[in-house]
Amino acid sequence: MEIVIELALIATVPLLLAVEGELIVQRAGMINLGIEGMMLVAAMMTVLFGVPGAIAGALLIAMLYGIFTIHLRADQIVTGTAINLFALGVTGFVYREWNDRFTRVSEIDSTTTAIAAWIVVPLILAFVLWRTRYGLRLRACGENPEAVRAAGHSVTKLRWSALMIEALLVGVAGADLARTGFAENLTAGRGFIALSIVIFGRWKVKGIVLGSAVFGAAAALQYALQAANRGVQFHLLLAVPYVVTLLILCGIAGRVRAPEALGK
Repeated sequence: MEIVIELALIATVPLLLAVEGELIVQRAGMINLGIEGMMLVAAMMTVLFGVPGAIAGALLIAMLYGIFTIHLRADQIVTGTAINLFALGVTGFVYREWNDRFTRVSEIDSTTTAIAAWIVVPLILAFVLWRTRYGLRLRACGENPEAVRAAGHSVTKLRWSALMIEALLVGVAGADLARTGFAENLTAGRGFIALSIVIFGRWKVKGIVLGSAVFGAAAALQYALQAANRGVQFHLLLAVPYVVTLLILCGIAGRVRAPEALGK
């Protein structure tokens, strides 16, 4: 059972990194629905160009999202949805056309990444968001951007910085996800689960870590049921973590307070 839990914790790392990145941008007042596409592009770039390629791919998608939502003031939900469709189509096309080049796998160390995702990054995020002036201004962008402007600070620059931090974390998440190679729609909805975990965690670091741990426990249950070989169909077992996350999210609906300027 200990091995199953360890595997679940390691398997949850890409999701946790994405959740941590999404927490930053949502605290800054943005809903990056395109995180799914960002992670997918990062995973594809990993098998083509390595970890630096993964981060570069995530940065490219983040810049695309930022141009439309921050500068052109496009609807954040619509932009994120369009980016996801774009990423799914492009990665699928490239994979089918260059299939012979997708033999490389990510060289990222899973243990080091797991320690960083579960311990190091949460501690840094908690300190930056709640113990620094930068974190105070970033959170203010999500609550009252007009007050930030009145204080003489740039909401645009702060939100761009949040997007860059998210791109770094999601780039590493994509690289970790591609440790065994790349396939079409490799992310399998992890970006959307990341969005729900941020809500479950009430936009706090300890909350998102707990939410990711719940998802990891559900994944451990899935692995245990597979190992037990109870005759349950494999595809039904794969749905267990997603169903558990959905039930939890439904249970807290209407009881959370989002940042006031989220999505504006």
